[in-house]
Amino acid sequence: MRALTFRRPAYAAALATLCLIAWAPPAARAASAVPSPAPSPAADTPADPCGGPGALLATLNRPTVGYSACAIAAGTAVFEIGYQNQVMGLGANAQTLAEYPQGFIRFGVRPRFEFDIIGPSDVRSRVPLGNGLDSVTNGAYDSGIGFKYELPPTARYTIGIDGLYTSPNGSPAFTAGNATLTGNIDVAYALDATTGIGTTLAFSTTGGYAANGSHARYGTFMPSLVVTKQLPDAYQLYAEYVHLSKTAPDQGQRNFVDYGVQKLLGTRTEIDIELGDSITPNAARRFNYVGFGLGVQLR
Repeated sequence: MRALTFRRPAYAAALATLCLIAWAPPAARAASAVPSPAPSPAADTPADPCGGPGALLATLNRPTVGYSACAIAAGTAVFEIGYQNQVMGLGANAQTLAEYPQGFIRFGVRPRFEFDIIGPSDVRSRVPLGNGLDSVTNGAYDSGIGFKYELPPTARYTIGIDGLYTSPNGSPAFTAGNATLTGNIDVAYALDATTGIGTTLAFSTTGGYAANGSHARYGTFMPSLVVTKQLPDAYQLYAEYVHLSKTAPDQGQRNFVDYGVQKLLGTRTEIDIELGDSITPNAARRFNYVGFGLGVQLR
């Protein structure tokens, strides 16, 4: 999932959403529906909240942590990529983590059912050592496969189920050390023609390394809640809250928020920009990140 490791999290606050609004030219990611786990059908959209001219916004997973409840259309493919730069800690001791291209490729194999490829996602970590010296580590996260099944939608509700599997094929510094299995329940509700709310309940069995270097499997629960709002000229805003019950075998919970803006270019291309921030009084565990991405649909 995109933000288990947060990192991005791994699928990760303040947002200058006006920057993208001012930069992107008017015209018609995720979410939402931005990556939106929460579809927001337009007034002229048919009963299916995942359809219509803004369907790509309803079906994209990026840039939020939660997943869209919408499967992509049969016979199409969607490529989701992005870049994220995260800073952990404060001042001269702050660590940085850059991740790209955050690949997630989706294939619609039949109505309301898709097959997914997770990855690739390269990583660059920088840890200050003092005296102007840094420790830099390059590598990659684990990659894998997944699927999504979307239940028959109603005019307002959409429910999806994701299954995700990654094997320990990443670099030694970034792999989970064993296979990771994740199951998601995605629920989206259209409050009105332009506003949606959604949640993803993610359950994972994964692995990691404790501070003493020992490896262990552990389970995590990661619920998220996102609200999306579509604006004129094919813009969409979103805000999301995420809770992660466990970040490592010997570490506890983590809470953070992220929000951003998406722009639909035509009907098959989306661009987005996002900001995120942790919610914790512990300065040593604080982090924030900035990211941007692209979603492209092919037939």
